[in-house]
Amino acid sequence: MKRDIELKATLIAFERPAWTQSGRRLDWKIEMIMKDAICLGCDVVRQIDVSMSVAGCDCGGKVLLLLNEDAFRIGRLAHRLGSGYYAHSAILDIVSKMDHSHPIDYTKSRDVIRKDGTRQTFLFDYYLRESFRNVQIKGDLDRVWLAGALIALGDALEKSKYFDRAPHLELVRHLRNGVSHGNKFRIDNPEKLKTYPANNFSAPVKSPTANRFEVTPSINGHNVMFDFMEPADFLDLFAAVEIHMFSIAIGVA
Repeated sequence: MKRDIELKATLIAFERPAWTQSGRRLDWKIEMIMKDAICLGCDVVRQIDVSMSVAGCDCGGKVLLLLNEDAFRIGRLAHRLGSGYYAHSAILDIVSKMDHSHPIDYTKSRDVIRKDGTRQTFLFDYYLRESFRNVQIKGDLDRVWLAGALIALGDALEKSKYFDRAPHLELVRHLRNGVSHGNKFRIDNPEKLKTYPANNFSAPVKSPTANRFEVTPSINGHNVMFDFMEPADFLDLFAAVEIHMFSIAIGVA
């Protein structure tokens, strides 16, 4: 729910009375203009008096006026999705460089919990090695993470009707739909691209070569991941969405 509500409250401060020359008492009348703000340290929404020059938070984080909470949360989501892929890649890289010359330790196991509370047990050491020596599993892990990230980001943007429908947000929409339809672009209404173009031409983050991506009717049925775009291109797009959402949420990029 958007929290762009302005609240005005008038307080009478009796502890600091003022007096006229005739000895008549006057009360100070203080008008406070309260608005929603977000702490960038703990992501907690709070109300601040905009007449104050400085607003702070107990966590020490910077507090800024919040224009659109939904946009802020989606910006944070885009950041986490990009960071999550880096973490995913880092873990696989560490595992691939471990010493696996010793035999598999079949005494090490881990559990996965079912809905009813029972557990499914798997051999930890064996499947740890599978994550890097089985090329198909490695590819599946990359594909599943990126597909899940696009679906999560697209669904979040859809709830707010893609905000201002900037071309790079529309690009997310088409990518999300493609990965959820067998990793194939599905352009059901080509004419709509004239009204709502989908590209990264004005995106605030691009590759060093400013590689351009655009959804056109001609790519209908083409592969989305590892054909139209590679993993780092998706990460650039996530970063662009993060910056764009913050420009809507707090008025700064």
